Amino acid sequence: MVLFVSMNKGDLPIPLTPSAITSDWLTQALRHAGIIQDAEVVAIEAHPIAAGSGFVGQTARLAIEYDEHEVGAPTTAFAKLSSADPAVRQQLRRVGLYETETGFYRDLAPLPDFPLPIPRPYLSLYDEKTGECLLLLEDLAHAEFGDNLAGCSATDAQLVVRQLGCLHARYWEDPVLKQLPWLRSLGDEAEVRIGLYRTMLPRFEQRCVDMGMPGMQEFARRFGELLPRYIAQLSSRPQTLTHGDFRADNFAFVATRKGRDVTVFDWQVARRASGPRDLAYFLSGSLPVEQRRATEESLLKVYHETLLADGVEGYRIEDLKQDVQAGLAAPLTTWVIAGGMLDFSSPRGADLFAKVCARLGAMLDDHQFGIYLDGISSADMGASRKPPLVQHEVYSAGYDPMVLQGLARRSAERDAAFFVPHIKPDMQVLDCGCGPGGISVTLASFVPQGRVVGIDVEASQLEIGRREAQQRGIGNVEFQHASVYDIPFADATFDAVLAHAVLYHLAEPVQALRELRRVLKPGGVIGLRDTDGDGDLYYPLQEDVERFWSLTSRVIEHNGGDTRFGRKQRRLLRETGFQNVVVAVSSDVFSTTEQTAAFSRYFGSIFLNQHRALILKERWATEEELTVMQTALLAWGNHPDAFYARCRCEAVGWK
Repeated sequence: MVLFVSMNKGDLPIPLTPSAITSDWLTQALRHAGIIQDAEVVAIEAHPIAAGSGFVGQTARLAIEYDEHEVGAPTTAFAKLSSADPAVRQQLRRVGLYETETGFYRDLAPLPDFPLPIPRPYLSLYDEKTGECLLLLEDLAHAEFGDNLAGCSATDAQLVVRQLGCLHARYWEDPVLKQLPWLRSLGDEAEVRIGLYRTMLPRFEQRCVDMGMPGMQEFARRFGELLPRYIAQLSSRPQTLTHGDFRADNFAFVATRKGRDVTVFDWQVARRASGPRDLAYFLSGSLPVEQRRATEESLLKVYHETLLADGVEGYRIEDLKQDVQAGLAAPLTTWVIAGGMLDFSSPRGADLFAKVCARLGAMLDDHQFGIYLDGISSADMGASRKPPLVQHEVYSAGYDPMVLQGLARRSAERDAAFFVPHIKPDMQVLDCGCGPGGISVTLASFVPQGRVVGIDVEASQLEIGRREAQQRGIGNVEFQHASVYDIPFADATFDAVLAHAVLYHLAEPVQALRELRRVLKPGGVIGLRDTDGDGDLYYPLQEDVERFWSLTSRVIEHNGGDTRFGRKQRRLLRETGFQNVVVAVSSDVFSTTEQTAAFSRYFGSIFLNQHRALILKERWATEEELTVMQTALLAWGNHPDAFYARCRCEAVGWK
């Protein structure tokens, strides 16, 4: 029996770490799920499991003792928890990882004809608001776990591929898959997937540079340009249930009466997609290069014969080979996003990332993935399609989870306090460069009879705002993918427009202001809030830290921005036709050690790493000088007297 518990007010809290699972909590949880009736848990030993896990969550093996014997009460169990890092958790909630796995164990795993052995689930908890979850599964300690680093043996590879064929044949073009709300297709999540890929690509490219893999870097860059066309093209191929992360780390091999068998776990990225994507994922990541080259033809034959034997008709081996070539985009997408989002700093993580990328790069070369990309490009050359958004500049802050977490915490009450007094309850308000929607969502409460529209040129951020509005039950805010240079609304649509920390990133702020004025009604109000670097204050002063702040200004200005834009707001508003302009100044203050330490970590690691190649190319600093600056900056952030005040110039004007 599969048990699923959705979280509502008054339900058990979800432990954030394996060590937080107590005897009392587990007793209540197992009783709530109907696993035990009379017995009580009296002791738990949690043993963290590192190999093959930990990148998107936490795992541990639990040894459980009861005060009395009860039939069906597990004495060991495998606990799987969401990430302890709120920023990672929020990112993963956007792509539905935890929602998907709990849905899988609720709706598909218990079916009697489900074709793959999977761990028996005891308990599943999921909180939609926070993204926290806990799965309690059958302990497979007796099994032999696969290992991506070592790779699958030739015999195990045959077994795994045959089982994969059984899974895909069972759900080949099955209409029931479209009825599962948690099971996404590539088309369903196209905007988020494209946005995440492009957001994480710069960090992945830097990893490729560090690993000496220019070929992988080029494949990743080219595919990022063609990703929308790829998704549209692949949606026409036969669809089935795919595992999505089909690799050796997610297999457990067991001996049965019929011989050796494989149990497949980790269903967080199950999708409705082309089945050979799973096959390409397995071949490219779980087999050493020479082994894969020697056995690939036989493995393709095993998979194809299994499909035909289990009822798939009209699917040729030539179709399979073409779909495997296209399916290589699956591991490429996964490792670009994972390489940009997740922490692979542990020895095993670093080794795994390097080894998988090397194997994938070899298979991309062997299958002439570059020629496949040429085909996608040429096939769509003459097609009419919506032109891409104009994006003149680079957003220098980047879209790291740490950045998005900070942007999501912004609020109208704090960050647009200068603008809020001019808002009336029935206004139509435009929030330009809204990012993940922190200001947009909170601004909606000030216009209960009106609405707020948030726009941003980076589509990946908008889904965060949509989910936040949905979770809060706010219906008068919406988000659209759009450029401030080309706003998709008619003249005189809005009563008020806000641009918070946007214009100082732009190379053509006057063009943006004219576009904002166009969509503003006569008599409408505009609010601007932008930085002015000369007004920033920090302490203690340190020469290497000062050099670093100067370096950040050079990066922003190279990318099209103006770090002294704030002081120009009044002049530019008047020159673009706004009247009665009022200006003021406020500060974003980092005044606790926790705040300054986080501030310095962002600039000293994320910002610096994102722009390291540019800095070195322009010869603004050497690698050794950057190391000195980084060390000094991190030391400053942890100094007990550290303080930073970021100057924000504010302006309000009327059309």
